[in-house]
Amino acid sequence: MDDNEPERIYEAACRLVRQGISVIPTGGGVSVRAKEPHTQALIASGHTFTNDDGELRASWKPLQTQLPTAQDLQTWYLHSRARGLAVVTGELSGYVVIDVDLMGLPLLHKLGWKPHVVSPSGGAHLYLHHPGWFVPSNASKSKRTLPPGFDVRGDGGYIMFPPSRNREGFYRRTDERRRLSVWDIPEAISVAGETYHLREALGLTPPAPQDSRPAERPDVQPFDADDERCPMALLLDRAADYALESRNKGAFMLGLWAHANDYSRDEAIHAAGEYTDIVQGVKRTPFTLDEARKAVASAYTYPKKDRWQKREELFL
Repeated sequence: MDDNEPERIYEAACRLVRQGISVIPTGGGVSVRAKEPHTQALIASGHTFTNDDGELRASWKPLQTQLPTAQDLQTWYLHSRARGLAVVTGELSGYVVIDVDLMGLPLLHKLGWKPHVVSPSGGAHLYLHHPGWFVPSNASKSKRTLPPGFDVRGDGGYIMFPPSRNREGFYRRTDERRRLSVWDIPEAISVAGETYHLREALGLTPPAPQDSRPAERPDVQPFDADDERCPMALLLDRAADYALESRNKGAFMLGLWAHANDYSRDEAIHAAGEYTDIVQGVKRTPFTLDEARKAVASAYTYPKKDRWQKREELFL
């Protein structure tokens, strides 16, 4: 047994939390509960609830909406000596993780995706930016079918992270640093003669709009997929990052960036419809196409900014 293992896990947990990524302690080591939340550590830090029988139980649910404190991390790893670390996936941490086991590796290779973490069993974890709407975890257990060997950890989920280990060995980071993008995921893919709507099954398509949306979208060709401008999909992805703060601000930023990247005003207004679809479910109040179009159009009254330069988006 490695007596310094909790200290190493503690240091890794501190690094993640400093980046705004929520974590929980797990059993780790060679425990049969290596992948399960460490109940004693969570109780020691006060992350508890009382069940119907009046018994105190551990709960990691609060860590889905708030980061652990420095004191929490010390309690888990330096006092309770937890030996495992898991990233809390979802909106707070900003990540969704595609979890691929050995059965899914042939499809992973076919897609050309490179894992960010390799599990002790040889499976793969791939991190991508949280899209801003609710992404269910364990989607393969829902009615939306995923290909064999594929699963997803989104809101309400967690995934083991290096340098944790279990009885089979260590979780290991690879050299891959570019995050997987929603746009890297095909809408549909065929496996063994069966078609899977992969992006939808992973929970990575925007929810249906909640308003009637009376306004019509401009009848223009939005953009040529073969042109050299920064892809509109990337501009939409960045603009959606502002949705929790303000959906109007996100639409305005979309307009600023579209203008900077040589999209016409009409093209940007057309893209406002897709932006509205993406951010509609982020808040309970409706956000209309008219609001988005006005915010995008107003951005074109400001001086044009510098065009974006190509840059890889890095993982952690």
